[in-house]
Amino acid sequence: MAMRRLLSGNEAVALAAAHLGVALGTGYPGTPSTEILENFSALGGAAQWAPNEKVAAEVALGASFANARSLVTMKHVGLNVAADVLFTAAYSGVSGGLVLAVADDPGMASSQNEQDTRRYAEAAGVPMLEPSDAQEAYDLLYLAYAVSERWQIPVIYRLSTRVCHSKSVVLINNTAPDGLAAPDASAASDALAVPDASAAPDPPAASGLSLTPAIPPPAPVFRRDIPSRVMIPAHARPAHRRLRAKLAEIQAWNEKEGPWRLINGQSDLGIISAGISYLHSREAAPQASFLKLGMTYPLPIKPILDFSRSVKRCLVVEENDPWLITAIRAAGGEVEGKEDAVYRFGELNVGRVRRIIAGVKTPEEAPVKGAKPPELCPGCPHRASFTVLKKLDLIVAGDIGCYTLGALPPLQAMDTMIDMGAAIGVGLGMRHVLPPEEARRVVSVIGDSTFVHSGLTGLVEMVYNPPPTGHVVIILDNGTTAMTGLQEHPGTGRRLDLSPTAQLSYEAVAKAIGIPNVHVVNPVREAERFEALLREALAKEELTLIVARQPCLLHAAKEARRQRRESENSLPVAAPAEPPAAPPPAPASEPHWPRLTGVINVCFAGLGGQGVITASDILADIAFQHGCDVKKAEVHGMSQRGGFVASEVRFGETVMSPMIPDGEVDYLVVMAPDQAAVMAERLKPDGILINIADLDLTALPNKKAANVAILGALSRHLPFSTEEWFAALKRRFPAHLYAVNQEAFCIGKGGRTCDRIME
Repeated sequence: MAMRRLLSGNEAVALAAAHLGVALGTGYPGTPSTEILENFSALGGAAQWAPNEKVAAEVALGASFANARSLVTMKHVGLNVAADVLFTAAYSGVSGGLVLAVADDPGMASSQNEQDTRRYAEAAGVPMLEPSDAQEAYDLLYLAYAVSERWQIPVIYRLSTRVCHSKSVVLINNTAPDGLAAPDASAASDALAVPDASAAPDPPAASGLSLTPAIPPPAPVFRRDIPSRVMIPAHARPAHRRLRAKLAEIQAWNEKEGPWRLINGQSDLGIISAGISYLHSREAAPQASFLKLGMTYPLPIKPILDFSRSVKRCLVVEENDPWLITAIRAAGGEVEGKEDAVYRFGELNVGRVRRIIAGVKTPEEAPVKGAKPPELCPGCPHRASFTVLKKLDLIVAGDIGCYTLGALPPLQAMDTMIDMGAAIGVGLGMRHVLPPEEARRVVSVIGDSTFVHSGLTGLVEMVYNPPPTGHVVIILDNGTTAMTGLQEHPGTGRRLDLSPTAQLSYEAVAKAIGIPNVHVVNPVREAERFEALLREALAKEELTLIVARQPCLLHAAKEARRQRRESENSLPVAAPAEPPAAPPPAPASEPHWPRLTGVINVCFAGLGGQGVITASDILADIAFQHGCDVKKAEVHGMSQRGGFVASEVRFGETVMSPMIPDGEVDYLVVMAPDQAAVMAERLKPDGILINIADLDLTALPNKKAANVAILGALSRHLPFSTEEWFAALKRRFPAHLYAVNQEAFCIGKGGRTCDRIME
């Protein structure tokens, strides 16, 4: 019996990995891929954070050489770091299935570039699959491992922001219990047991039953194979030939029985697409015929050419580079694509696809964006550090992390940011060539997790090739990987599952490699000492490392919640109370809504920290429990640091794209009053604005529950009963927070209906 779940793409990948018996998941946290390993761990999988993506890929490859299934996760720029492993692993091959889940970030919601991972698949010569939503994120992972194990080759599993962070309905062919813990451990939903491998679900019937991976997975064992795994030139030359032969076989299989799907339409237009672009296209052109691709390298060229000849007009719709259309044209296909270069930039949506279909080449209007940019959190220790750097008018070679926000107003105290670990190398380069007086102003600033990722070799370079004026490196140590969601790393002394482990000491490493001046200071409590140390270091022609150590406030709060939960769970369990009486029927004042036949679009807008995503999660959960098709989209990243945040929920009979087209929002729910004007153009002409400024929240029991109060106001317009809302709140919040949020909901709703049900 198929079970129905509402999952994000990341959650779906994690669940499929658990059902497939993946023996080891490893990676480095990178938005939008981070939650895959977090959820895999919550499901009982063996998951661990590595210092960087290269190490993660090497560990996963080693597990594969031992005949175990392994999964390695990263964002697109992380594949740059892991590329050295990938290219040669394609030659060496694998034993147990090895899948690299790589998440692209079109539009750069939380990245420094929007490179296209499809080019890596072609360059390295490894198969690539592209799911379009959470259902396919679950289903196609089976196929990824099947391909990997049949042809003994690594497989790239290309995701994107709108697949990773969009929720949709997933049907799981499994009668055993399953589930996912909420990404935020403070949420109330319990992680259900994952079935053992012998009870794993049947693989999806999408294609290729002959490729069904062995269930249960093969037992780990090492078999010596020196010619395949020792890539000296004598072994690599025949390995390259074997790789090309494998790819030819995979292409033939993909053409004959691969995961492509033909959808006949009622117009002369045919569209070839893959991934999230397919869903945008289906909504933009519902009458068109479609060739939907699941494996995009190697391409199923024959079905593509047959399809292109079967329609009068054939259009390729794809995000990022014109990679797909170039490959099809090279094979002789007559297809149209993103002829105007403007569509190469940013992510697609339904509106942009409509313009592409219509051949519109006029400049696009600027997309709706929040008025407030992200910023360092109030009380963030990095504020104190950057205040001193700005005061001293230093040239700051910076790095990647939430502290990168120090480059924005009002601080504007960072001058460069290129890639993970670049702060040290870039700073050294400037020190080497600038005139001495100016060179002495250069410092390198790097975060703790970033230092572990790619800063160690920079520090060795500093000792090996010291500039004549010396150099100063500042490690901003807030005790967590803050930008991607407060993950652990080797400097925290805790693993992904929070179990204790060895803790890397940056100051001990610095002393061991020969840096003469090493200091640890609290930049908040010892601000004057921090400034004095920095002035002293800049005046010397020596090497200095300063560790500016003060815990992240968000991480400290998260840790306090975790310890409180552990304390509560350790208390004796009381005898179960009598089950409560069934709630009275809904009052007559609540409307009885007809069955939904269309799609309702709700957009939440506010600032990071206001609970925008939590509110949208609750609505999506209610719509799912009500039996609707649901899609929910949001972007995680720097915007959650006090900047503009939007989350979109679409539900009804059938939902295609997770993103609401501009001008089609039915209900705009604004949690920050100044965002109403910014977002107003997204509303339908008869759409309804629900602004928190219009609610009387003076009786609100807790200001943090304002997001639930505004849900109460929204509930007056939606086809869900108050009982359904209460049930959703109970699923979302732990017992000690439920009453507060229930009361907040009732205040927003108006009170009377809630009073009847709460009695």
